[in-house]
Amino acid sequence: MNFRIFILAIGTFVIGTEGFMIAGLLPALARDLQTSVSAAGQLVTAFSIAYALGSPVLTTLTGLAERRKLLTYALFIFALGNILCGLAPSYGLILVGRIVAAAGAGLFTPAANHSASILAAPGKRGQALSIVIGGMTVALVLGVPLGNWIASVFDWKMTFWFVGIIALVAAVCIRLFFPAISAPASVTLAERLSFLKNPTILTALSITLAWAFGIYVVYTYIGDIFGRVGAGENTITVMLLISGIASFLGVNFGGFAADRYGPARTIVLALLLLMVAVVALSFFKSVALGIAAMALWGFAGFTFNPAQQHRLIGLSGKDSGVVLSLHHSTLYVGTALGSMTGGLVIQYGSVTWLGIVGGAVVLIGLVVFLFTRRHDELNQRKDLFSLNE
Repeated sequence: MNFRIFILAIGTFVIGTEGFMIAGLLPALARDLQTSVSAAGQLVTAFSIAYALGSPVLTTLTGLAERRKLLTYALFIFALGNILCGLAPSYGLILVGRIVAAAGAGLFTPAANHSASILAAPGKRGQALSIVIGGMTVALVLGVPLGNWIASVFDWKMTFWFVGIIALVAAVCIRLFFPAISAPASVTLAERLSFLKNPTILTALSITLAWAFGIYVVYTYIGDIFGRVGAGENTITVMLLISGIASFLGVNFGGFAADRYGPARTIVLALLLLMVAVVALSFFKSVALGIAAMALWGFAGFTFNPAQQHRLIGLSGKDSGVVLSLHHSTLYVGTALGSMTGGLVIQYGSVTWLGIVGGAVVLIGLVVFLFTRRHDELNQRKDLFSLNE
């Protein structure tokens, strides 16, 4: 495999680490900034909204840019955002840093996927893409626990410096070792958004929205959820490591199950297990049960994503690239809604309600999926009957 693919994976690794690690930092961050945990949680909301809205716009505006330069500048922007967070004396500057980082991440990820497909040897494109996307999963297994450990030993600001420095190293490596890579065929913003007029695609994306909401309404405030049973920073680090390993297993199982048993069955299983895991986080009484719930959360939550992408490719055919980019943006909209709603639940209710709220939304997503799947099957039978006539 071309060594440049692994440099791209380092980029997705630091983006994933930055995106996921902040959940474990929120209690310490809120304490030092003298703000509430729910207010600190809006830093996740800000990043997610900036990514969801900024990525398609910025990707369209830079559609004709040479990819090596774009990848380099994107990681520099991402690093700058994290360095701002590491220097920030106030909540406001961290908020700005998170938005800047989201802009860099939103530019880098789609460009990295395209570049990987160009740099890969013939017959190795799938493997190259899985390595780049896998950087996000490795972030859950290694990056997030490592970031949490750095925060417990040094300071939460050091985690942002850690991410920023690695991003800068990856940017320099791309500039030094990558060839010039031409831009792909450009798609206008209007063309991207036109797919939302398709009821089948829109409904499928609404299930992505429900899934991401259920994932992040609890994950964003996981430090508080475990804090209510007396879990300390070391325990939370272990929990994040175990849930990260479970997430890695879930991603691999999701791809296997979608190929073997079909994406529909895999999605149903994933959403059912995720609902159980999320609701359990409202009721667990011991750290061990909480860790078990988070392991199931990681496995089920990350089983869903490859199966859903598999289904979207089947629904969209030759336009799958654009539809998958909409899926990614929808994921971040769901993340923003989940973290924002979770903050409101904590502020006006209790941390123990988070799992119930998340489970209810996942259940709605499951019901919508089962209904639309049945509707699609009936339409297919009608089409087949018409052809036989």
